[in-house]
Amino acid sequence: MSTNLTPALAAIHYERDFDINGMLRTVVKSLQGKGVRVGGVLQEAEIRPSGCCAQLNIVDILTGKTERITQDRGRGSRGCKLDPAGLAAISHCITDAIDADADLVIVNKYGRAESEGDGLLSCVADAMSVGVPILTTVREPYVAAWSLYHGGLAIELPPRIDAILQWYDAACPHRNVRTLVSAGDQSASRRVSTG
Repeated sequence: MSTNLTPALAAIHYERDFDINGMLRTVVKSLQGKGVRVGGVLQEAEIRPSGCCAQLNIVDILTGKTERITQDRGRGSRGCKLDPAGLAAISHCITDAIDADADLVIVNKYGRAESEGDGLLSCVADAMSVGVPILTTVREPYVAAWSLYHGGLAIELPPRIDAILQWYDAACPHRNVRTLVSAGDQSASRRVSTG
């Protein structure tokens, strides 16, 4: 008997100037609207005065709390401004989502830190080890490192909301059933309490 299983690890492959963070926010709202428990992190850019790099913040999807992950290196600075301590401090957002039995964990980006074995990479492994589906994003020049990391266990998705939602439905049928049962139980409780 042949079974075609959809990987529970997916990365949206996007180009540099594409608004991937806006797309992820839309995906989160859509899934939450269906009763899916989404956890993990999203990224926001805080625009700064001319000549200064934008500050990057991470938003914990479960709590809505925001934490800065960049260093203020001053006007005209070049190079990576990611604050390793800030990035390490947000790993709890992923572990909290796993502990809360999230239906999906989003890790906003597989980037430089992850390609070097740092960043939120250990959190991806933690979620995989307990069977929580993971959605992340990747762009050049990190695609090769991502492919090496997952070794064929992930699926690449186009930056289209419909494709992402279809992946979730295919990769997580047992979680979809649990969400529907939970919604049905809540509906029945409302009928009993008002009846």
